[in-house]
Amino acid sequence: MSLKKIFTFTLLFFLVQTALFGGTTGKIAGKVTDENGEPVPYANVILEGTEIGAQTKENGTYIIINIDPGTYNVVCQRGGFKPAKVTGVQISLDITTIQNIKISRTAVQIDDFDVSEARVEMVQASKTGSGRTIKAEDMELAPVDNLGDVIALQAGVSISGGELHFRGGRSNEVVYTIDGMSVSDAVDGGSALTVDMDAVEYTDVKTGGFTAEYGNAQSGIINITTKSGGRDYHGKFELITDHAVTDVNSSNSDQLKFNIGGPVFTPWISSLRDKFTFFANVAGSWTDGRFKDYFYSDPVAEIEGLVEPDNFTYSNPNEARDDFFGFDLGNRNYNDYNANVKLKYQINAAQKLTIAVRGDRSKYKSFAYGWKYALEHYNAGETFQHQIAGTYDHTFNPQMNLKIKASYYSKQITQGPDGISRDQFFIKTMTNDEFITNDDYLHADNQSNNIIGVDYLTSEVAGLVNGSAPYWELPSFSVNNYGVPFTRPGSISGFYADDENSVLTLRTDFEYQLNQIHGFKTGLEVTKHHILKDRWSNPWDIDVTRYNAYLAEFGNPVEYAYTTSDTIFFSDLELELPTVSDTAFVKNVYDLNDLYNAIIAAAGDTEGYEAFPWQAAFYLQDKMEWEGMIVNAGVRLDGWYLGEEYKILQDAGNYVWEPFEEKDKYQLMISPRLGVSHPISETAVMHFAYNYQNQLPQMQYIFTTDRPEDAITSSSAVVVGKPNLEPQITITYEVGLQKQLSEDYVMDIQAYYKNIYNYVSTRIVYDQVDDNVSWYEYYSNDYGSARGIDFNLEKRLSNYIMGSTSYSLAWANGNNSATVIQNEATNLREFPLDWDMRHNYSLNFTFRISRGEEFYIPFTDFMLPTFLTDDFSTSFGYNIASGTPYTPSTIDGTSFDTNSALQPYTEFANMRITKSIYFNEDISIRAYLSINNLFNKENVNWVYSITGSPYDNGNLHFVDDEQGGYYADTDGEAVLTEQAGNIYMDSIRNPTATSNGRTFSMGFAFKF
Repeated sequence: MSLKKIFTFTLLFFLVQTALFGGTTGKIAGKVTDENGEPVPYANVILEGTEIGAQTKENGTYIIINIDPGTYNVVCQRGGFKPAKVTGVQISLDITTIQNIKISRTAVQIDDFDVSEARVEMVQASKTGSGRTIKAEDMELAPVDNLGDVIALQAGVSISGGELHFRGGRSNEVVYTIDGMSVSDAVDGGSALTVDMDAVEYTDVKTGGFTAEYGNAQSGIINITTKSGGRDYHGKFELITDHAVTDVNSSNSDQLKFNIGGPVFTPWISSLRDKFTFFANVAGSWTDGRFKDYFYSDPVAEIEGLVEPDNFTYSNPNEARDDFFGFDLGNRNYNDYNANVKLKYQINAAQKLTIAVRGDRSKYKSFAYGWKYALEHYNAGETFQHQIAGTYDHTFNPQMNLKIKASYYSKQITQGPDGISRDQFFIKTMTNDEFITNDDYLHADNQSNNIIGVDYLTSEVAGLVNGSAPYWELPSFSVNNYGVPFTRPGSISGFYADDENSVLTLRTDFEYQLNQIHGFKTGLEVTKHHILKDRWSNPWDIDVTRYNAYLAEFGNPVEYAYTTSDTIFFSDLELELPTVSDTAFVKNVYDLNDLYNAIIAAAGDTEGYEAFPWQAAFYLQDKMEWEGMIVNAGVRLDGWYLGEEYKILQDAGNYVWEPFEEKDKYQLMISPRLGVSHPISETAVMHFAYNYQNQLPQMQYIFTTDRPEDAITSSSAVVVGKPNLEPQITITYEVGLQKQLSEDYVMDIQAYYKNIYNYVSTRIVYDQVDDNVSWYEYYSNDYGSARGIDFNLEKRLSNYIMGSTSYSLAWANGNNSATVIQNEATNLREFPLDWDMRHNYSLNFTFRISRGEEFYIPFTDFMLPTFLTDDFSTSFGYNIASGTPYTPSTIDGTSFDTNSALQPYTEFANMRITKSIYFNEDISIRAYLSINNLFNKENVNWVYSITGSPYDNGNLHFVDDEQGGYYADTDGEAVLTEQAGNIYMDSIRNPTATSNGRTFSMGFAFKF
């Protein structure tokens, strides 16, 4: 290997990556003065209850970095001065908290403190970007069910199709970190690991103005900080159920949660009580989902006369369940479990070690309305994820810190027809000399060519059996001439997946506060991926080439000759029969075992590969803080190394190596970042941000099973990955104003504009030798733009009221909403993207009577009894948003301009009422009632393109008579069939087109 290659590889190994760095700490700075305003040097400033502190310089200033977020009391002491304590100082992620302290001279040593309360900084002058940090106590009171709902409430964030979009970007442009380590899915994009809300201390939502510390994120960053244990034991047991209130929209849902934290050893070992702590939580959720009733469909009764009851088995999810006082014991349609354990050991005042183990497991049955009569063997799956992470934290002095982190993350996904494993899909029986599939479903004519069966030799005699018996057929039924509205009962889904992705990460961050102005931060991360894909689909499609190849190599045929075409035994695989003479035909007929093994070898489409790419990142930033300006400038370097080659899974189950060209193995990206904050006054600050954000394309577009040579023999479209895809680029300009309107109110407003380049697209490529051979390849060509204004008004808790309201005006345009296979040239015109949401308004309101507070009925002197009002709250959340776009069309299939029409607006309202009862300072119970979709609004998820309605697809051959029955006019001659019409109209009234109605749930928590 040449020196140039060695140098390049070394540079990539240390400086290249798509990874994300997540900030996990904050900073405090200020000045200590005496009663005359003169600086006090050499005073000790300490966070009470910790060993974290600093000494003031000659000018009275101090700085302490690397502080975990939270609320602290700050103590200041020096000989000759009366000590002072400032309570309630809030430390936030990536924010510099300014806390000036005044102490008074005294001639006598005084132990008592001058106590003052910290002024709440509702305006954060050091913040050069946009976003919000949500605390655990705020999430606990909010009328939401999970962390995703909390994030969706923030300005600039919207939900479309169940996915989060930040400021007009795609859902896979959001990066998720837990305690500073990325848990995003680099292969398919989006969030990976699930963390229960009980384990979350803070959720930092960043929507713009990212510093150089954050990379591989074009739209948004979700930075989750998990809870740690303390010096005292504390915990909670919680039950959440929707059984307490009878409701037609109930999902048969139950949740159990438990968490505990405190010292690892007993609190009586005082030397370790504060040094070695833990926090652990486990949670389980079991639900049948909003479509639970469809899993009990009776096709014999509902489609009488079209199916026979002995052709299939009924779907009955309750078969494996036991009833326990109204609760189902056993797996339901959706089962989720997650656990989190976090250990923290304070080695000494300067060093600490943190180890975390967390994971989640989901087991589920998928729902598709078209399969409602065949859900017995529709898709089911299981996902298992876990992460092991460790952090070594060394604070050399109050202004210098080093963190070293290591993480191993793994994700496994399995999916297939419920109850039928891949090796059980085809089952051979010799009893009647027929093939059958699992559960005695007989099949024939799987090629849909009116040629039934395959001739084969019997197992008992060397005779030829005509292949007229039904086998190898995907059964279906039709009630009219216009298609199949439902999959036939007894059908089996034909998709299997067995995927695994593991990530090993090592990173380091170094922070140095040079002086009162310059705060440097730099970091390096190296990540190694192991990606393993193994998927099998369309097992009923028998590839003729593979079928013949197997028989030619392994079969033992018997040759039969016929003299007339009437005696030809046809093959379902349309095998070419050699002509011996004008009147004679010869055909090879095989043993049943040969045919069975040939079917296994030729069945379905195999997709799989194994790859070992490397990623890395390096960043450097300087946060410069002057009295009238804060500048955050930085640069980061990202990239990857794909390796020398990767392995492609073959139909026979073996792997072949696919090498990369030298020029395609490496990818480098440079991203400059600049943010400026300008305090206009003590209550107002403006900020400006310029971001050049790079994100590596998803690996599913780089590593693929298909290769160009596959296009010669494949009967379906071949899509080839491209290793030298260019980085996706977003250039963002942002300006914002934060203004404190009063002691309790603060307003934020931001305007932004984004240009997005190098989205992954496809193009058709023709073979240079034979232009009849073509394939598709991924390449970087699509683009988009987004612009908008985000407004947020927040009120902190006072006079029993707290809340926020936000409004976003946004445009999201582009030439493609997703990576799609397209024959024509890329559309050069931008149109509204699928998630474009012009107006989005949210209101969050909480009425809270804190523990120990008295509450008088307004305008009276009557005080409500404290046992009713003590620690009582009511929270209300409301969202109304514009409908997302769709492409209208005519009944003959002609489409109008892309996304030129809008779906109806959406409106959601949720409420939660909470009451706690205390037995002592440490033990309490809390009960709450949650109501989702309070106003029972039927929101539209999608519509039919012809009518713009979720209930009518525009087919004119189906009419509704005055009695409410639907009739099918299958030939256009007004000859109506009521049964066919009713089934067809039932098929187009898909319940997934609209949201769930009003639902109720109750929760009970025991805290200790």
